Amino acid sequence: MRKLVLFGEGNFGPALLESALTISNGQADADTFALDGTDVLKFRRNFESVCNTVYNKDSLLLLSDLSTSSVSQEAWLVLEKRDLLNRMLFVSGASVPTVMAALAYKDEVETDEELMKVLGAQTKSSLIFFGS
Repeated sequence: MRKLVLFGEGNFGPALLESALTISNGQADADTFALDGTDVLKFRRNFESVCNTVYNKDSLLLLSDLSTSSVSQEAWLVLEKRDLLNRMLFVSGASVPTVMAALAYKDEVETDEELMKVLGAQTKSSLIFFGS
């Protein structure tokens, strides 16, 4: 089972999840977490709490705004400390279509490699260019 965690600077994580759920008219399950990144220390405590729910064959699917943000750095430190780096897939530059695909496929697709392809295809297909 994959735990889906959305986070970023400020309220990026909660806002991204709310937007995706509003557009898709869906609901998040108990294994989906949207963490506020306004306070880095509070984020770390909340992220550690999520990591406490990772058991046996569980893994993490992390969707973030920037891989170099302060909350992403905190997430990396927690993952390293808890020896979870080999049980996570980290996606930087997450968007609403990425979250919608993650919600739909996180438990349907077996391998991280397949999930990367699905998330990439769903995100890419949502891009629309205007102008010259």
